Order: sequence, then C-alpha cells, then structure tokens
Amino acid sequence: MKTFRTRVRRVARRYRRVCAALLAGLAVWAALSVLRPPGPATTTAVVASRALQGGQTVTTDDVSLRQIPLDAAPADFLSNPQQALGRPLTVSLPAGAVFLPASVVTREALAAPGLSVLPVTLTSTAVGLIEVGDRIDLLGADAESDAVLLASAARVVAVLSRPGGSSPLSPMQSSGPVLLVEVRPASLPRVAAAAARGPLGFGLR
Repeated sequence: MKTFRTRVRRVARRYRRVCAALLAGLAVWAALSVLRPPGPATTTAVVASRALQGGQTVTTDDVSLRQIPLDAAPADFLSNPQQALGRPLTVSLPAGAVFLPASVVTREALAAPGLSVLPVTLTSTAVGLIEVGDRIDLLGADAESDAVLLASAARVVAVLSRPGGSSPLSPMQSSGPVLLVEVRPASLPRVAAAAARGPLGFGLR
C-alpha cells in the first residue's frame, strides 16, 4: 500500500511539473503575441490579371481581386470588378496594375462640363509618347499644306489603341495611336474635319 501511495505521489508531481511547463509556455506565447506588431492594414482592389491593351473591352478573365497595403493604395481605385467589366480601357495596363476610375471609359471619365470629346488619330511620331491626362496641341494642315493649330491644351482622355492593335471604339487606323481628346466646343468642328482627313500632328506641353 505504501509503495502504491509513493507511486501516486510521484505521478502527481510529474503531472504538476508538466502543467507548470505548459502554463509557462502559454504565458510566453501570449506575451510575444502582445508585443508582436500587427501586420499592415490591407484593402481589396481590382487588378489586371494579365497585360491589357488600351481600347479593349474588359472581361472576367482580365481582372481579379487582390489585397494591397492600405498605405500604398492609390487615392481612388476600383474595388468591385463590376465597375470595370464590359467597359473599354482608356490606357494599356501591365499585369498586376490596380484599376483606377480613369482606367475605363465612363461618363465621369470623359468630358468635363462644357467641353467635348472626340476620337483622333495622331501621326506615328506620337507612339509611346502620349498618356492619359497629357495636355497636347493638335495640329492640322491648311489648303497650302501649312501647319495650323486646331486646338490648344487638349486633354487626353483615353488612349484607345496603338499601331498594330484594334479597338471597337477606334476609327480606321493610320500610322499612330487613336486617342479620345477633350476640346472646347468652338474647336470641335475644325478638329473633327481635320481628323476625318487623316492623322493629326501634335505638340506636347
């Protein structure tokens, strides 16, 4: 009987030691959890699943949702794929790029109040130089083939297509990119007439 009680006491002591070790480990883990800094805050954004060409219509295969660091997120971005699906891109996007409201053609992304937007094709020298938001001077030719200023400081609303590409929004391509540009109503007739005759020249601002 005495031997049995001795064994029970030994087992009890071992049990208490194991419990103490476990409690100590839990205390250390809890302390480390409190001291460990939290991970960076993130937010959900719509990103390009692959490289996309300006002017193409966005499909479900072109977009995905991704968590991005909140402190690195743009001031305004798309968080729902429905905001982009079925809309033409205003500019080419590399894979992984975050969609902005201006990345797709919407009524809000087009003309500012009191201004007009129309498509124009530029000369081949514009390739790779023009981006959305740029201000450019549009140049045409008069009857004597002299360059004339058609519109000044026209805002580039969208780069719909580039040489070698196609777009349902673009007119027949010539040699340079097809753009949507924002102009004053007074400039609209002469810009439209010149654009119908062929590619326009431009000046960067």
